[in-house]
Amino acid sequence: MGKLILVRHGQTQMNVEGIFFGKLDPNLNEVGKEQCKKTKELLKNRYKYDHIYSSDLKRASETAQIVNFLNLPIQLDERLEEIDFGIFEGLSYKEILEKYPKEAKKSQDEWQTFDFVTGESLGSLQKRAINFVESLNKEKDNLVVTHWGVINCILSWYFSNELESYWKYNVENGGICIIEFADNFPILKGLNIG
Repeated sequence: MGKLILVRHGQTQMNVEGIFFGKLDPNLNEVGKEQCKKTKELLKNRYKYDHIYSSDLKRASETAQIVNFLNLPIQLDERLEEIDFGIFEGLSYKEILEKYPKEAKKSQDEWQTFDFVTGESLGSLQKRAINFVESLNKEKDNLVVTHWGVINCILSWYFSNELESYWKYNVENGGICIIEFADNFPILKGLNIG
């Protein structure tokens, strides 16, 4: 029985400012680095891992470097990147409403299928996230450092119908989620630990 240990990256200044950012690539701020140090201690006291993977975006790869207490080689994978918000990237919600009111309304009303203009849809994000998870050896313990959207897509896929429960999880920066696979059957063992 293997574990999928999902860790959300630490805080960035864009998180603090409420900016929409998926493909934008900020570093961790000081609070984010402290969150990662606490996450490392939690992991060290509770979990082992055979492999460590990370999104190749800086906020995730920096988090992976900090939490990697076993000093294993970190395997970067672009399938673990956050959703591409397209024309919303770099804007606050208020700015999006002012600049793109039609698209903002559509993104709320049709959130499961909305394709962010010049970006991607949640369905596309979920497809690549699940493609990544299904490529893993689920009999091993895999530590995966990634983003809020990716984690919620994975949880929603395994514990509801595709995107049905996407908005029902609240994983904080530096938070840990644990899925155990018993004969390929997913069991949620921890949500937002830390």
